[in-house]
Amino acid sequence: MRVLYFVKQFAAPTLTFIYNEIVNLSKHAEVFIITTNRINEELFPISNIKIIRYYESRIRKKILHTFQSNDYLFSFKNKEFKKAINKYIKELRPDIIHTHFGFESWWFLANLNKTSIPVFISLHGFDASHKLKSNKYINLLKYFISRNNLIPIFASKFMASNIENYVGYLSNKHILYYGTNIEFFKRINYKSKKTEIKFLQISSFSEKKGHEYTIKAFKILLINNPSLNIKLILAGEGDLKLKMIQLSKDLNLSDKIEFPGLVNSFEAKELMETSNVFLHHSITSKKGDMEGIPNAIMEAMAMEMPILSTFHSGIPELVENNVNGLLSVEKNIDTYAEHMFEILKWNYLEINRKKIKNHFEILSHSYQLYEFYKKSIAKILL
Repeated sequence: MRVLYFVKQFAAPTLTFIYNEIVNLSKHAEVFIITTNRINEELFPISNIKIIRYYESRIRKKILHTFQSNDYLFSFKNKEFKKAINKYIKELRPDIIHTHFGFESWWFLANLNKTSIPVFISLHGFDASHKLKSNKYINLLKYFISRNNLIPIFASKFMASNIENYVGYLSNKHILYYGTNIEFFKRINYKSKKTEIKFLQISSFSEKKGHEYTIKAFKILLINNPSLNIKLILAGEGDLKLKMIQLSKDLNLSDKIEFPGLVNSFEAKELMETSNVFLHHSITSKKGDMEGIPNAIMEAMAMEMPILSTFHSGIPELVENNVNGLLSVEKNIDTYAEHMFEILKWNYLEINRKKIKNHFEILSHSYQLYEFYKKSIAKILL
């Protein structure tokens, strides 16, 4: 089986989950990639990748940006790009085409010649939440999804339901949870909790990651329990990092909160080995942006860590309240602070690792995806 991926920019560090999907799918099929721009080659080494530029003049870019800002419809068609991608598809003759993200897939789908090849489109968080505020986006989504050969894949049941509220019931949809490498994320250290307790979050510093509420709840925890020997570690980079560092200073928490910066998988695992509880207070941003299901939570659960998070998007599909951790309503810092204290009584949870192994494991993800592909090809042959 030959599978052709389109990823508009391959690949930003936040797209590790797509890279992992492609690498693991390569064990079952021949995988090829079209991208308009390749970056971070040292982080994401891969073969069979073709760069096809989507050239636009400065004037056109400025016009399109204005159209986007005012939610007007505009064309994604590009004569040279269309010619190049369809020539490559004709030469490659893929059995499956797979694109990621609604708002980036339009560049490809608008220039794809009419074909009977099954086309899968994966929708995640931003493209199944914030983007739905745009009538232009909704109309384009309806237009492309109405194609007989287009098959949507959602990262959670919640996101599928969210999209269907706008485009109607999708009988051909698939729910496919992203997974983690349970052989890599495997706890070795079971250090006693009698030593310094560490709360850990690993994520980008963006609004929907809820760092502000974590820091404020942590302050309440320390005010109510001044004798606790406890630290909060907030790993990652992003636009809001300096603001969160300043907030920790304003609340006199500089000696209690660490900001180690961007961490790779090995460093993330090391942090999880020496931490007790994993935090991820996800919220809906002011612009309506939401999570899918954060991979970092999956990794932490594979490491048997109890989870503190929120009733947000697809997270309750992963973290069952009072079983795998504790969930609070978004932005409710008083309840969140109470949960921080309550979860100190918890130990590492073998059931968390079992849940990841059974439902959120990376090899299972690629196998299910491959089965989706096979069924779609079989339908064409009938």
